Amino acid sequence: MRITWLTPELPYWPGGSGGSTRQFQLVRELVRRGHDVDVVAPVHPDQREGAGTLAQAGAELFRVDRPASRVGEVLAAVRTRPAVAVRALTMPVAAWQVEVFWTALRAQAERALARRPDAVLVEHDWAARWARDLPAELPKVSGLENLSWDYYARRAAAAEGLQRDLLRIEAQRFRRFDARTLRAFDLLLAMSELDRHILARVSDRPSAVVPNGVDTGALRAAPLPGTPTVLFTGTFGYAPNAEALRWLLTEIWPRIRARVPAAELLVVGRGVPDEIAALAGEGVTLAGFVPEMQPWFDRAQVVLVPMRSGGGTRLKVLDGLASGRPLVSTTMGAMGVDVTDGQDVLLADGADAFADATARVLGDPALAARLGAAGRGLAERVYDWGAIGGRLEELLRGIVARRR
Repeated sequence: MRITWLTPELPYWPGGSGGSTRQFQLVRELVRRGHDVDVVAPVHPDQREGAGTLAQAGAELFRVDRPASRVGEVLAAVRTRPAVAVRALTMPVAAWQVEVFWTALRAQAERALARRPDAVLVEHDWAARWARDLPAELPKVSGLENLSWDYYARRAAAAEGLQRDLLRIEAQRFRRFDARTLRAFDLLLAMSELDRHILARVSDRPSAVVPNGVDTGALRAAPLPGTPTVLFTGTFGYAPNAEALRWLLTEIWPRIRARVPAAELLVVGRGVPDEIAALAGEGVTLAGFVPEMQPWFDRAQVVLVPMRSGGGTRLKVLDGLASGRPLVSTTMGAMGVDVTDGQDVLLADGADAFADATARVLGDPALAARLGAAGRGLAERVYDWGAIGGRLEELLRGIVARRR
């Protein structure tokens, strides 16, 4: 098959966001299975080095380099298509932002479509409106890494005051937007059975689950260290990760240190806001972006996922499982991943409960080893990218055959 992969978020790895990583791994798996994949994507100024990883994976990239100035980008889009300015009043913010650079990206999409693909996959519901510009006879699939109306509703539930009200409004706008735009697709891909159930409230289009995954061959399960070191990873320009880090530093970490005075916290990932970085006290290392995660997992006795909002399923959970480290997560953090509390992970909600669970694992090497081994086994059986790529291939073949 030849697949045109349209996305507002450049697929690349390592170094990308969770969405970038997921897309890269799925594209690479399709290529490994003998398919041609043409990726149509914007490239941010700080992603130009990462763009080369697609060529290494065997895919072809049809790109538009986004300018450093977002104001300039908007003005250029409005000059080309004046209606873009009007849509800012009616569309969800994220959907309008991708509408702006679709003005430039559409020409690259047409170049890819001229190669006569068997199907097109559009990533993210933010970009669902792009389907209106695709040939009617072409099978269309939407990859829903987040259900945006649910994502904003969950963020609103964790917020207060004016921010809560604005997030609720955006959730309502996205619900109406997705109910309208997802009708154009032959198949909708959800990240979990939970997401698929939530999706059914908004769209009656056929749906299937293609979960997030992890490269269990690239991430080894090293022996647990003897030091009380805990690890939290994320891209902190993503608001739910920043919120989680703030909660960890202000509410959870002081409680952990009170229980385990020698404990050390490693925070790995780009974009920690300055006002949150200022909260890092004794025993906290803010490592920023690192080119390889393995050494940091090797140093960790426990992996933490203190998420309180967001949507979809989190690659940090799957990476943590594959690392062979015990995982302590909120219920929200592990949402959509098929884990069992006390068997594969420890689930804890509330700062005291989270600190208690972390201290418990730090003080019980047998428990840590049992949880780590169970999590690694789950990652290998269910969440390896090889098996997930096979699932996507099967679904794409099916949708192409039905259209024919």
